[in-house]
Amino acid sequence: MISPPSITVITLTEPAENVYFGDLHLHTRYSNDAFAFGTERTPDDAYRYAKGEEVAHIGGTRIQLGTPFDFMAVTDHAENLGVLQTFTDPNHPDRDHPIVKRANSRDRETRLQGLYDWSNARRTGENMELFDHPEVGREVWRKIVASADRHNAPGEFTTFAAYEWTVAIDRGNLHRCVIFEDTKGLPMPFSGEDSDNPEDLWDYLDTQRAHNVDAVAIPHNMNVSDGRMFALVDFAGEPLTASYAVQRMRNEPVVEITQAKGTSETHPVMSPNDEFADFELFPELLVAEGRIGKVPGSYVREALRNGVRLQAEEGYNPFQFGFAGATDFHSGTSAVEENNMSSMSGDTVDGTLEERLTTSTWSRMPFQGRSAAGLTAIWAPENTREELFAGIRRRETYATTGPRITVRFFGGWHYDSDILDKNDWVRAGYAGGVPMGGVLRGSAHAPPHFVVWAAKDPKGANLDRIQLIKGWTDDGETFERIYDLTLSDGREVGPTDKAPPVGNTVDVWKATYTNDIGAATLRAVWTDPDFDADVPAFYYLRVIEIPTPRWSTYDTAAAGLPPRGDLAPTLQERAYTSPIWYQPDE
Repeated sequence: MISPPSITVITLTEPAENVYFGDLHLHTRYSNDAFAFGTERTPDDAYRYAKGEEVAHIGGTRIQLGTPFDFMAVTDHAENLGVLQTFTDPNHPDRDHPIVKRANSRDRETRLQGLYDWSNARRTGENMELFDHPEVGREVWRKIVASADRHNAPGEFTTFAAYEWTVAIDRGNLHRCVIFEDTKGLPMPFSGEDSDNPEDLWDYLDTQRAHNVDAVAIPHNMNVSDGRMFALVDFAGEPLTASYAVQRMRNEPVVEITQAKGTSETHPVMSPNDEFADFELFPELLVAEGRIGKVPGSYVREALRNGVRLQAEEGYNPFQFGFAGATDFHSGTSAVEENNMSSMSGDTVDGTLEERLTTSTWSRMPFQGRSAAGLTAIWAPENTREELFAGIRRRETYATTGPRITVRFFGGWHYDSDILDKNDWVRAGYAGGVPMGGVLRGSAHAPPHFVVWAAKDPKGANLDRIQLIKGWTDDGETFERIYDLTLSDGREVGPTDKAPPVGNTVDVWKATYTNDIGAATLRAVWTDPDFDADVPAFYYLRVIEIPTPRWSTYDTAAAGLPPRGDLAPTLQERAYTSPIWYQPDE
């Protein structure tokens, strides 16, 4: 057996001067569920849309992104990759099978029932002839990789060969997207059919890495994992170990904190003092018909807290991850802009305004609670596979719920209070400390300083505030605190430690807003007033916009209808930076 390598620490020789935005999680017709939802688009279509080109839409219309992406990964489900779309072949050997006929129906509900029947047959081992076609998966994987290479343009637009490993245990989501650094010498995807154990996926990635094929796995929808994604035991139910932590962090340097099926940052149950903890929560487990999952073990902030506790008690941290965002749309288009929503699921499910207004469930899950989110931002010297992948590896990433908010975050010991007034403050930030995703090590008794800067999306809403979320451990317990570092419009934090609201300019009937409130940029140099040099801690930023209309409000306004009573008409979009950790010397 090949010995897995240890964690590689990637450092920059020059500062990462540029931020790039893109989607690392999108499905096309080669995902069997997406095909059943009416998605005909190929990876080529997805890449063309991401680059800002128009693509065909339902009813002969055309759709286009308002702002093109810088990078993209198509991540079709690896399990029986592309099999369902072969059922449309009039010469398919099983074209007369009842399940094949249902999967080919023009009626949406009949076609979806065909998907469920096919999936159930796959789980029970019945009707093996309908999905036991490895040659289909090999050919589709070849097409996916070839498409990524066709659209990769170093310096302009970056593509990654990728796929999704899709596993759920008793409806508890364990899904990961696997992103390859390059396309040379790629193996066939390791799927949930090969193993439902994520540790086996990590072994696969370690084995490939030993053969100079590097990839990372990005977990998503921890919020519907039923407490499994960040459990304090391994897959076999045994206590976590140092070797487990090292392998997990080597293979999963970032997690997807926000996407269409909700936000996985935190939950009001876990963070009752966080007034923004209820943002875009997905209400139930996947395809569970109303079943609510466990909150502990399902959210990022709690995992970060447990990570620093394990660091203090055991000397290792299995949850030292950065943040990414993505759509997980099953439409072949990352229509992430709230005012430009075309389809999340598939053209025949929610591709028209009428469908979005009347559809109540999507694949037996609540539809209207889905979010027009999110994006990954990567700081890198240039827009190439090598540099963007390195940015993910060193966790110099952040997530947004859709807008192109620009955020800088540095931590160190010796930053001057006027550092942000200097022309070379970014270079000074790197020279004097670490960027987002970094680890501050030492036994300093002076508290660390943090340099914080954010700018609005040039086409979007002003900023409300920048918050810093700190988590730490003390005597076996974990804690968190939220600091409002800087507020727009001259507001100050009151005696209750809560800032007054920024206000709201949204006209929910017209789905409009103004930038008469908020700020185009916010910045701060902050020193932790509660620092304890003996206590491991983490710090990350949450940058929040002023209120704007939600995608569902744009839909009701376009239809001349009153705002929906069952959904929040507005939202405050946001960005989440990868943490900076403080780790005392042993």
